[in-house]
Amino acid sequence: MRKGWVLAIVFLLAGGAAAGNIITLTWDQVVDIGLKRNLDLKIMRQDYNNQKLNEWKAVSEFLPTLNYSFQAVNNVELPLLVFMGRSFRVGTKYNFTHMFQAQWPLFLGGLRLANFSMQKNSKKSLQSLLKGKESDITLKSIEAYFTLILSNDLVQVNQKAVDAARANLEQVRKFYNNGTASQLDLLRAETRFSQSLPRLTSAKNNRKMAVENLKFLLNFDVKDSVVVLDSLHQMDFLKDFAALSLDQLQKIALSNRPDLKSMTFRQKAVHAQTYMAGSHFLPQIVVSANVQHQAFLDNSHVRWDDYTRAKSASIALQFPLFEGGKSLIELQQARIQEKKIALQRQQLRRAVLLDVKNCLNAYKEARQNLQSLKQAFRQAKETLRLANLSYREGLSTQVDVLNAQSAFTASEMQYRQGIYDVNISQLKLLKAIGKLNSIWQ
Repeated sequence: MRKGWVLAIVFLLAGGAAAGNIITLTWDQVVDIGLKRNLDLKIMRQDYNNQKLNEWKAVSEFLPTLNYSFQAVNNVELPLLVFMGRSFRVGTKYNFTHMFQAQWPLFLGGLRLANFSMQKNSKKSLQSLLKGKESDITLKSIEAYFTLILSNDLVQVNQKAVDAARANLEQVRKFYNNGTASQLDLLRAETRFSQSLPRLTSAKNNRKMAVENLKFLLNFDVKDSVVVLDSLHQMDFLKDFAALSLDQLQKIALSNRPDLKSMTFRQKAVHAQTYMAGSHFLPQIVVSANVQHQAFLDNSHVRWDDYTRAKSASIALQFPLFEGGKSLIELQQARIQEKKIALQRQQLRRAVLLDVKNCLNAYKEARQNLQSLKQAFRQAKETLRLANLSYREGLSTQVDVLNAQSAFTASEMQYRQGIYDVNISQLKLLKAIGKLNSIWQ
């Protein structure tokens, strides 16, 4: 935790000039904030809410419709009727009509039921995609958070390398002035110090980019300052999943992967579209009824007792006989889409199995590498200590010190990168089996 506060001080100093909020973060807070604030998630949630309304819209098509209409007609010129040589005007100058009409489709060839099934499965498909997007944002957010910690550690490593190169240069310069070091030794020390400065600058720039990337994912203002409270150490994200075999992990993935679930529901939705296309070959039966009140007057001063009431009820049967082959083509296209989605699901299933295998291998490789990197780091640290001691006592050359310092810096950077790789490989494996939500639930 002490190192975490050091990081906090560093970022406060780096962002103190900005007129924004100071936000302290731990890795689990990053998950919560990412799920709440990420803009991509907010956009997808709006798509999901819209699809839920589409499902209710499909339900409403099973209900009858009721309409009211009012019509006022001013017959500017009445029609002229000629009968047996005599002509006379027909009708009245003003007509007023109030009408209530109810309509209820009894049967539409299964179109409404198929549409409801399509909308329901489309909603479930989008819901699964939303869960997959949550996992994706979670992985990106934690990865960005640990990248920020790693980048800060690399700044510290390169800063120590610069300080060590400066101290070595000062020592060699003293030996040179005393005549115990050659000009070549001095040039080598100056070269090593000059070479260490660009690496430090690059590390600081990478840290700035890591900060901005994290703020972008978490939807923070660009003026906000981020304070991280965690240090880079090996995490145990997998827990009980680490003991499972490849076959067990792949079975979990096939049952839990959001993209595979989404594809399954999408396949059902496309199947419903085939039924919708086939419903055009079936008859449609619609029942309707209306009540209307009409008034026919020669003036516009209408009263309620001027109206006469009329009622009617009807049932209509419509059977499509020929539409130029349009319905048949649409049915064939729907069947092609159904076959296509089946192939896509098969392809996705194979991709899921491969993804789990690759992520498991990557995790095992990262874990094994970390053990070797840890041992190499300890050895490089001891080698540097002995090289400095031997050089001060005149038992080794300045080249030995420079080589030991370079090896130590590279080894420490690789070791910290190894810790980062182990943590991220665990998260990627959890995402591959559809269980990344286990770290925040």
